[in-house]
Amino acid sequence: MIISEDFLQKHARAEQISLYGLSESTIIKDNAVLAHSEMRADGKKEKSYDIFLSHSSLDKIKVLALVDLFNKAGFSVYVDWIEDTQLDRNNVTVDTAKTLRQRMNSSMGLAYVSTSNIAKSKWCPWELGYFDGKKKSRCAILPIMDSEFKGQEYLGLYPFIDYEKNQGKNTYNFWVNDPNNKQVYVSLKQWLGGTDPYKHE
Repeated sequence: MIISEDFLQKHARAEQISLYGLSESTIIKDNAVLAHSEMRADGKKEKSYDIFLSHSSLDKIKVLALVDLFNKAGFSVYVDWIEDTQLDRNNVTVDTAKTLRQRMNSSMGLAYVSTSNIAKSKWCPWELGYFDGKKKSRCAILPIMDSEFKGQEYLGLYPFIDYEKNQGKNTYNFWVNDPNNKQVYVSLKQWLGGTDPYKHE
């Protein structure tokens, strides 16, 4: 199922997710535990992530709910205002671009969170373009909407992410789908590992 705004709002209420509240710090802590540490060539440790979440900063509650859902499914997520609080996303600067490039290079895949606010973002189209230009890139659209997702313009070129609730549990599986064929999909874990969506009967 496509993730809806209503679903994320209900999840945020159920998990008591709010900005600057206890739940936010818990989510940040859980996400940090899931992030991997890698040794760079210069001997410094650097975090790596499963997913770089490209999103509008106007969608913070939705983003926290998404991070919580991904964490519960075992995925670490990079969110700029959580991990790199020094960044000024309101201004396009060389330093911010350098940090975001670094973080994208240390992420296995990019999820472009498509909401009504995404068109106002200065950074999201650039992030998608940069990540897509990488060798063996893994870019997908994560539509957040209350009606059926139809890829618009260049967004229709990418696979999209949806979810399925695990029976009897409050956890979810995430799937990556071909935008043109409902029978072509793969689990998010397999997709991040390099498997493209394939046909299921």
